[in-house]
Amino acid sequence: MGYSEAQQMVYTKLVGDLDVDDMIREIFKEHPEVYYLHARNAEACCYICKIERV
Repeated sequence: MGYSEAQQMVYTKLVGDLDVDDMIREIFKEHPEVYYLHARNAEACCYICKIERV
């Protein structure tokens, strides 16, 4: 899930079989409104980590 600087959800996408590292780079490149990401396990709905734009 991608969040704006105002902490509002502005983007979501399931990873599936995609490469997570590539996906993170693409999201930050193509979606300037995304200030940070929350990685979650879709099946268990568990929070994994926060990924910040640098």
